[in-house]
Formats: sequence, structure tokens, C-alpha cells
Amino acid sequence: MRRNLLIVLTLFLVALAGLSLHVWTSITGRGGRPAEGARHIVPSDATGPEVVYFERLPESPRPNVVPIVLLASFARSIADFNELTADLAAAGYRTIAVESRGIGGSAGGGPGQSITLHDLASDIDRVLETATITGRVHLVGHAYGNRVVRTFAADHPARVASVSLIAAGGLLPIRTEKTLRALQESVAAYYPLARREPALRHAFFSEKSKIPAHWVGGWWAWGGLAQYTATAETSSDDFWGAGGAEMLVIQGDDDTLAPPEDAGLRLLADFPMRVELIRLPGAGHAMLPEKPVQIRDALLGFIARHP
Repeated sequence: MRRNLLIVLTLFLVALAGLSLHVWTSITGRGGRPAEGARHIVPSDATGPEVVYFERLPESPRPNVVPIVLLASFARSIADFNELTADLAAAGYRTIAVESRGIGGSAGGGPGQSITLHDLASDIDRVLETATITGRVHLVGHAYGNRVVRTFAADHPARVASVSLIAAGGLLPIRTEKTLRALQESVAAYYPLARREPALRHAFFSEKSKIPAHWVGGWWAWGGLAQYTATAETSSDDFWGAGGAEMLVIQGDDDTLAPPEDAGLRLLADFPMRVELIRLPGAGHAMLPEKPVQIRDALLGFIARHP
């Protein structure tokens, strides 16, 4: 009897350990792809935790070219920018892609954080100091990252050459319960694919777009918890105007999380003299894997006009 109990207990503990590992790896990027570029670490200090960033140097350096800083979407790694940063480096730009707290090796994720978007924006400042970048930068934010780069622009307007927003929301809540639930199920990578794929399609991809494997995986809910707190503790008034910077807004027409009326068109209406809006049919909220060439060309054109 005792031997049988020991066997049952052992099997239970093994199953529990397996389940715990499954859940933990599901919320820390399992199934994603590695970020490309030279990996650097900003040590923790009194203003924030250890932060990881990835750098690409220009293939053909040009004098007086302003670096480009990129931040990724909610609960996503900057690996989503792999193709874009390669193209930007090929065009002669130095790129700095910053992993948000709790994502891709950066510390500070999980619940219970006492942070705002200003804290996440301060991580950009710490990265720039470590990278010995003292002048202005171009900022690129995808989805959630658009809030962080606009907050940085508002906090440090003299450091900003331009702001480019890919799938920009942040002013209004998600429109429908269906879309909110699709976002939650997309991030919850421990759910079976049969449940998550329709959610990913609704929340992030246009109907005819292919969903890449690294978007099925690669979710960092651990970092998303910290990002959620930062958003809840920050008024949209703090970042909406991006500190008066010139803005490029790339809008997917099929974006359900940040539809044109709530995002690109709203920004254009609010700041008509300094917003350039480009709309992409057949693109959702993910956009980067859906329209890589169009995004690259739009960014390069806009940045060249705002040196």
C-alpha cells in the first residue's frame, strides 16, 4: 500500500512539475525566435532593472545619421523587428531595439510592479546612455511600443528627431468584448492552438494574412503583466501628443485592436500639421509580418524627410 502511494505521489509531482513548466515557458516566450543583432545589457540601478537591447550597425556608415530606436508590441520581443532592423541597417542606419521589462531577458516583469509608462520610457534613456548616444534619435513603436516611444518623446522632446507609430492605439479602450477576449487568448500561449489560432486571427491578422510560427509562439505574458500595470497607471494625456514631435502613423485597415477611427484617423484629426498617415489595406494589428516592404519603405521615406 505504501509503495503504491509513493508511486501515485511521485506521478502527481511529476505531472505538476510538467504543468508548471508548460505554463511558465508559455508566458516567457516559448516558440518565439531569437532577436538578431549584438546583444547588450544595461545594468540595474536606482531608476530601473536590468534591460537588454539589441544593436545593428549600418552596413555602409554615413556621417551624421541619426540612430533609430525601436520598441515592440504588447508581450512581444523585439525579435519581431528582425527583418526591419536588417533593412534599416542595410540603408545605413544604426538601430537600437529595446526589450521591455520582463521580456527577452530584461528584468522587472510579472505582477505587483509599481511602474508607469514613464518608467518604461526611462529605460530608453538608460539604453541610450549605455550605447553612448547623446544626440537625437528616431523612435519607432509597434502597437504597445507606440505608447512608450510617445511617452519618451513627451518626456524628452529635445532628444527626438521623429516618431513613427505602427498600429497606434492607446487613447480609447478596445471596442468589443470579442476583441478583448481574442487579445487575452492570443497572449495565453498555454491554451491549445485550436483555441488560440482564431483569436490570433481576429486580434492581430487580416483575414488573408499568413500567421507566422513565431507569432503563434513568442508571447511574454510575464512582461505583459508589467506593461498592463504601466498603462493602467498612466493617463493617455501624458503621451498622446508625443511631445510635439513629427509623427508617421502606419495604420492597418483591418486592425481590430486599434481601428483606423480610434487610432490613425484620430491622430491625424488631432494633429493635422504634424501627422503623416499611411493606411495599409489587408493589414491587421501585427502588420510587421503582413506588410514588411510597405512598412520599410514608409519608414525610410519619412525618416529621410526628418533628418
